[in-house]
Amino acid sequence: MKKIIFMIITILAGTTIAMANSYVDGFLMLNDAGDAKTQTGLGLKIATSIREDINICLRTAFSSATEDPNTINETEYMQIQGLLGGEYVYYIQQFPMAISLSAAAGVSRTEVKPKNDSSGIKELGETGIGYGFWLGGQWMLTQWVTPFIEIGYSKSMYATDFKNASIGGLQFLAGIRFTVWGKNKSLSDDYE
Repeated sequence: MKKIIFMIITILAGTTIAMANSYVDGFLMLNDAGDAKTQTGLGLKIATSIREDINICLRTAFSSATEDPNTINETEYMQIQGLLGGEYVYYIQQFPMAISLSAAAGVSRTEVKPKNDSSGIKELGETGIGYGFWLGGQWMLTQWVTPFIEIGYSKSMYATDFKNASIGGLQFLAGIRFTVWGKNKSLSDDYE
C-alpha cells in the first residue's frame, strides 16, 4: 500500500513540475545594509511556478562596499544572502506587463574587514537569519526574456558580533528574467 501511495504522489508531483514554468533571474542591486553601509552587488534567483501566478524561489545575493578606499582607514563591508520564499505575479491583461510581490527568509552573512589592524576597527563576521519583502514590475519583452525592477526591504539578525547593530534596509534591484522551461503568455494574448 505504501508503495502505491508513493508512486501516486511521485506521478502527481512529476506531472505538476513538468507543466510548470522555470525561471532564472540575474540582477544588479543597491543594498542598504544599515550599519554595514550601502553596498552594490549582484544576485541570482531560481524560481518555478506552482500555479500560473505563484512561484517558489531561491534568491542568492552578494554585495559589498569599501569605505575610505586607499587610506589607512580603508574598510570593506560585505553581505551574502541565500533566501527561500514565494512570489505572487499579477499579470496585467491589457499589456505585456506584470506586478510581482515576493517574500523570502533564510541565511545571511555579514562581514566587516579593515585593511589595517591599527585603524581601531576589528574584523567582524557572522552568519545569521535574514528575510525580505519586494515589490516589482516586469515587462514581458518576449516569451523567454522579461526585464524587471524591484524595490524591497531586507533585514538580517545576528546573535554575537552584530547583536547590537542594525543590518538591514531598502534594496533596489534591476535585472532580467529568463524563462528556461515553459513559456509566458503569447505576445498577442489579451493585449487588445
